[in-house]
Amino acid sequence: MIRGVLFFVIFYFSPVSVFGYRCDRRPYGATTQSTASDGRFRLTVVGAEGVYIPEQLYVVKIRTNDNEARFIYFIISAEGDMKPDPRNPRRLISHLAGEVRPQDFGTAKFSDRCPNSVEQVISNLKSSVEVYWQAPPSGNGCVTLRAMVAENDDLWFEDGPPLTQKLCEDSRQPDDVSPQLNYECSICDDAKYEISFRGIWSRNTHPLHFPENPKLPRYSSFVGASHAADYILWAPGTLASDGLKELAENADSSKLEAEIIEKIGDGIRTLIKGKGHGYRKMNRTSYSYFRADKANHLLSTVVAIYPSPDWFLGVARFELCLEDNTWLKERELNLYPWDAGTDSGVSYESPNIPTVPQDAVKRVQMSSYDRNSPFYETDMKDMLPFGKMQIKLVKTYHRNCEEAAEGETPGPDKDGDGEDRQEPEEPSRYQNSGNDGGENPIQPDPESQDNCPVSQWQPWDCEGKCVDGKREGYRRVDRFHIVNGVVVDDTKPSYKKLVPKECLNKYKMSSTEECTEDCSSDEERNTAVERRIGNPIAPGHPWVSKKRDLPKEIVSLE
Repeated sequence: MIRGVLFFVIFYFSPVSVFGYRCDRRPYGATTQSTASDGRFRLTVVGAEGVYIPEQLYVVKIRTNDNEARFIYFIISAEGDMKPDPRNPRRLISHLAGEVRPQDFGTAKFSDRCPNSVEQVISNLKSSVEVYWQAPPSGNGCVTLRAMVAENDDLWFEDGPPLTQKLCEDSRQPDDVSPQLNYECSICDDAKYEISFRGIWSRNTHPLHFPENPKLPRYSSFVGASHAADYILWAPGTLASDGLKELAENADSSKLEAEIIEKIGDGIRTLIKGKGHGYRKMNRTSYSYFRADKANHLLSTVVAIYPSPDWFLGVARFELCLEDNTWLKERELNLYPWDAGTDSGVSYESPNIPTVPQDAVKRVQMSSYDRNSPFYETDMKDMLPFGKMQIKLVKTYHRNCEEAAEGETPGPDKDGDGEDRQEPEEPSRYQNSGNDGGENPIQPDPESQDNCPVSQWQPWDCEGKCVDGKREGYRRVDRFHIVNGVVVDDTKPSYKKLVPKECLNKYKMSSTEECTEDCSSDEERNTAVERRIGNPIAPGHPWVSKKRDLPKEIVSLE
């Protein structure tokens, strides 16, 4: 008898029973079995779209899908996947599932009967409840979060997709993951961001089933929006809009842009658009600008890869307002393909196979067993990204908190500053696109070839005397070779060593033109000490000025 009791105690507290045991979550006093979920109640993990970041804290919610349903009892549990015990492979134990704990001890408490669970404190009618879940350390695989919801003692629901969420450890690097959503953003200042997209997809980086015709692959326009928390441009688990379907299948962004424009001022602050690139320009960078504010602090973007069934790259609901209520300074994200759920093709050039009924947006299937798939037996963590997106804070605009609280925000950026709404127009031949404070990225001259890129023309000052308010003279313009994305200053000794020989004499690199501009004698005095001689400055290089031989009264101004 004693031996039997000892056996029971050891069994009850063994790793299998503690971590793998499914408890009875039937409401106290219930005599009925659970009822299949009718979809009115849903379990969600905020900020975790099918994956979790190890050791990160998440908010888990039970909420109603209408404004009428209410519940009295609930239990939320976390369960880890089973694995063989390394000390005894014939026995199964559970991976760590993290920790579920109350957020408000007035509404939830640790469960007395279920491990790693919380339940209600009082039996009142509820429309929602929130608790915390601390994700487990790395290496623990997938975790299943389950909820039981009871309307009364006899009508209760558990499990099923609406009340169960299975999350697996995110295999990406932390810098590829969006920050936790900040629903309590309280930044008063507005922010201006530069956003860029650079394509990486090529025959060299992703050779399996890459299109044979080199002129066929391209990226669509880079489209997105800065928006409020209650707006969804796209998100995993949702159905793609008609605009996203058209972009993902045909690389046509016009319908999606129209959908965004229609919501500007009603959940959207800025329409984002950058140029799409194709043959011989796949790796060129597209730039755009946008603004964010206290109400519109999330970012969503999409860019299609073509040809493909319905695959696209992008980020959904990326948080710019950090937990300490400061604006995100800078982040570079690796982008991997998403499936819009509208076409069932398995390879880039698969025939059109509409998905009926339409499926939810999800990751393109990795580690596929289909040999026609470009991801045949390929894990995402072992795959190069298809593109990179960089987000960079350019400046902030001071606003006092009283104005922000009253909602006196600037007008929507539908037709506002062009630089905020979309990528600037193609620069003219003599436009200075140098880096003035980080707002104008250095871009290659469109006339130059990819294997020998040069900068756009850089104008020098108009040189000449100021006579009767007019300066008539000459202006010299120059452009510079670009090597590995960096402008090479031709005044440096290493100039000819850095620039490939075949590029040295390929283009005309300087020119002189007549110029006329307004001027004044005061302006002449104050700016004369700053005029320089010699060659103009290469973009991205420091300005080392030299003084002219100036009259003594001008030199004394220094």
